[in-house]
Amino acid sequence: MNTSSLKRFLEESKRMIRINSVSAHGNEEIANYAAALMQDRGLKTQIQHVTHSNEEISKRQFNVIGILGDPLSDRKIRKGLLLNTHLDTVSPGIIQNWTETDRDPFAATLKDGKIYGLGTADVKLDFLCKLHAVEKFRERKLKNPIYLVGTCGEEIGMFGVKYLIKSLSLNPKYVLVGEPSDLKVVYAHKCLNIYRVSIGYQMVERDAHGFNRRIDLHAFGKSAHSSYPHLGTNAILACVRFLHRAIDYGFEMRFTRVDGGDTVNKVPDLSLVQFYLTSHQFEDFKRFFRDSIKGEGNEKAFRVELGGVGDAGVRFLPDPLFPCLTEVVQFFEQLSAELEKKKDDTYDPDISTVNFGQLKQKMGLVEMHFDLRLLPDIPLKEIQDKIENGIQSISTRYPNLNVSVVRERMNPGLNMGLHDPLVTLCKDAMAAVGIEPDLSKKATSTEAAQYFQAGYQAVVFGPGKSHGNSHSPNENNILEHLEKAVSFYEKVIEKACL
Repeated sequence: MNTSSLKRFLEESKRMIRINSVSAHGNEEIANYAAALMQDRGLKTQIQHVTHSNEEISKRQFNVIGILGDPLSDRKIRKGLLLNTHLDTVSPGIIQNWTETDRDPFAATLKDGKIYGLGTADVKLDFLCKLHAVEKFRERKLKNPIYLVGTCGEEIGMFGVKYLIKSLSLNPKYVLVGEPSDLKVVYAHKCLNIYRVSIGYQMVERDAHGFNRRIDLHAFGKSAHSSYPHLGTNAILACVRFLHRAIDYGFEMRFTRVDGGDTVNKVPDLSLVQFYLTSHQFEDFKRFFRDSIKGEGNEKAFRVELGGVGDAGVRFLPDPLFPCLTEVVQFFEQLSAELEKKKDDTYDPDISTVNFGQLKQKMGLVEMHFDLRLLPDIPLKEIQDKIENGIQSISTRYPNLNVSVVRERMNPGLNMGLHDPLVTLCKDAMAAVGIEPDLSKKATSTEAAQYFQAGYQAVVFGPGKSHGNSHSPNENNILEHLEKAVSFYEKVIEKACL
């Protein structure tokens, strides 16, 4: 990019990062902004309202579609190039951890050749790279159309791209999906499975019976993408393990609240468990807490708030609930250990992974969400049977609880061939613009697999690093990568559409 183009790019970057498009909040504002940018570049633009049935997230969800060239009306013939980028982000997590942006994750901040902020790598700025590339062809005669699409809801089920595909609005020959890939073409990635374990119960209001000292135990971890759980510190697991040590030490607890994580596809950095002790245990517990965290060097990982019961009774969770919850955690930890025995060194990490991403308490119900990233040769039916049988076995030991499990989401894997036409085209484009023509596999799940499953040729490419960067505080992208990505997209358009 020349100086004026770079200046414009950075101005647009700051505006785009400033817009809060956390998935659950909806993406109407950023969809409108993206549409305005495309209209300024001469693209025929439309905004597609995406309907969904999830009651816990905003209904204001939109795909934005821009078209340059003559779109094909014959749905039987696939033609043209679709450049796809999702516009939503995960939540920022603990704000204080965004040290490079002065604790404001929505403030795009330039430092040492990098731009920091939520969505810089995953994946708003990739949309701008594509837009700046498409702009170069507004006056060119195109043999095949260019489609530029910004999707909603990628981080919470990919419902935007699923809606787009089912709507039959576009019928491209090739699809390039934006995700941070370190400027490598990703032709294969793992399969995502999300399981929800529900523990239903009857909560009965009763007197405290001596349990009159309230403890709010806060655990603080480090967020990371759920594809790389080893790069984060899981606050929910830390909380559960600490409480187990306390119970093994002899403390008797009555629980009233369990909570942790904000989305299943992140390593949770916050967790809270509230419980009550008797008066005679209270001082001993304070001493135990102080000595434990000091001995383990975890002074910053936990905090307790202390209180009393007051005059009213307390609605305690059923006594068996926490032991049941613990057994579920242990089951998935054992499953993770079994999965780790099978390795594929073409992936990073080279194993299937399990992330306990979210723990939510509702009226009469506790929900636990687990994110499994499975290598392609792991038999999904076998895993599902193992999980269902394991949770059923746990359920039989807790007859007063209603324990069940459901797979609430499955995003397929991507498995393009090394010699497929789109892969070859991308390799040639990379070589032509001075990018090492590396092909790669990816641990994360992407929208490319949705297109692939629908019969389209699709690969993943994007500026910036994913490993240890996406879904983490101080997320950033590399200015040099952004400029190279623009050049790459220009060359792909040239090869596919002129």
